[in-house]
Amino acid sequence: MSQSLTCVALLLTAAWTAFGVLFLRGARQLRHLDEELDRESQGPVPATGTGAVPSLAVVVTARNEAGAIEGTVRSLMRQRHPALHVVVVDDRSTDATPSVLSRLAAEADARLEVVRIEVLPDGWLGKCHACHAGARRARGDWILFMDGDVTLAREDLLERTVALAARRGIDHLPILPDMRPTGLMQGALLANFEQGLLLHGRFWEMDRDRPRGGSGVGAFNLVRRAAYDRVGGHTLLKMEVAEDYKLGMLLKESGARQRLWSGLGVVACPWLRGVAEMMRGLEKNFFGGVGYSLWTVAWQTSLAAILQIGPLLLALFGGSLWLALPWLVQQGFLVAILRSESDRLGHPAPALWLAYPLAVPLILFAYWNSALKTLAQGGIHWRDTFYPLAALKAGAVRPGDWRRRGGRGPVALSEDRL
Repeated sequence: MSQSLTCVALLLTAAWTAFGVLFLRGARQLRHLDEELDRESQGPVPATGTGAVPSLAVVVTARNEAGAIEGTVRSLMRQRHPALHVVVVDDRSTDATPSVLSRLAAEADARLEVVRIEVLPDGWLGKCHACHAGARRARGDWILFMDGDVTLAREDLLERTVALAARRGIDHLPILPDMRPTGLMQGALLANFEQGLLLHGRFWEMDRDRPRGGSGVGAFNLVRRAAYDRVGGHTLLKMEVAEDYKLGMLLKESGARQRLWSGLGVVACPWLRGVAEMMRGLEKNFFGGVGYSLWTVAWQTSLAAILQIGPLLLALFGGSLWLALPWLVQQGFLVAILRSESDRLGHPAPALWLAYPLAVPLILFAYWNSALKTLAQGGIHWRDTFYPLAALKAGAVRPGDWRRRGGRGPVALSEDRL
C-alpha cells in the first residue's frame, strides 16, 4: 500500500509541476493591452485599403441591453479611429433597446448603423446569427466583435490597437475584459475558470504560432477580415454556444497568428455578477464546450477532482511527511498562479488562496449542473429561444475540425455579403 501511495504522490507532484509551469508560461503571454499600446513605437502604420490606417468595423450584438447599450455605443462613437464603421445588431429585443438605438442613430453620424433582426432563421443560434448578420454589413479590413455591455476607456484605443496588431502581424487579438468589481468567491471561481481556459487553449505555446489550441473572447474579439473570411466567418458556428471561443479555435487551426491579452483598465465588461448568476450563466456554456459529451464531463471532472483534492487527502491521511509533497507543490504553484491573476480579479492573492478550496467543488458542480440540466430539458434556453439537443450536437465545432475539413471553411463572406 505504501508503495502504491508513493507512486500516486509522485504522479500528483509531476502533474502539478507540469500544470503550474504551463499555466505560468501562458500567463506571462497574457500581456496588458494598455501597456502594449504605451510601449509600441510610433512607426508607420501599414497602408491597407484606401487609407493610411486599416479600416475597422465594430459589430455589437445586443438583446435586451437597454440598461447598457447606450454606454457601449457612446464609448464607440467617441473613438478617434478615422475609418470606423459601427454596426449594432439588435437581436429581437423585447425591452427598450430598439428605442434607445433609434435615438442614438438619430444623434450619431454616418459611422453608426443599426440593424434590427425580427425573425431568427432556422438552423441558427441567435447570438451566432447576429454576429453573422453584422459581419455581412461590416465595412473594414478588420472586424471587432463586441457584446452590448462593453465600454472602452481610451478614445484612441481602437485606432492604436488595430495599428499595433497590423504592425506585429497579428490576425486575431481577443482581449479579456476588466470584470471588476467582483466578490471574493466569484473571483476564486473566475480564477479556476481562467486556469482551465488558458490550459485548454494551449496559451503556453501561443507565441510559437502553431495551428492548434486557441481561444476567443466575446467581449472583444478583434480579427483581420481576410482571416475571418478564410474560416467562413460564423457559418460553421451556426449552432455553437461558445461561438467566441470556437471562432478563435478555428482561426488558430487555419494558421492565423493569435494573441490573447488583458484589457484591465481599458476594456470593461461586467460578466455574470455574483456566484449565483455565474452558476446560471454557465448552464448553457459548459456542456456545449465539450460537444455535449457526458463521457468527457465525467473524465474531466474526475481528473480535476483528483488533481485538486488528492494532494490534500494524501497529506492528511497518508501517514508520512513524504506523502505531503504533492500538497506542498500544489500550494506553492497555487500561490504563484493566484498572484498572476490577482490584479485582474480585483482581490489579493492570499484572499483568493483562502477562497480557492471552496471554488473547486462549485466549479465542478457547475459543470455537472450544465450537463444534467441540458439533458433533462433536451436542449438549452438562450435569449428566449429553445434549441434542441440534437441540433446543438450536430452543429458542435470540435478541435481539429478545420484540419478534418481539409483546411477549407464554408462559403466565404466575401461571396455572401449584403
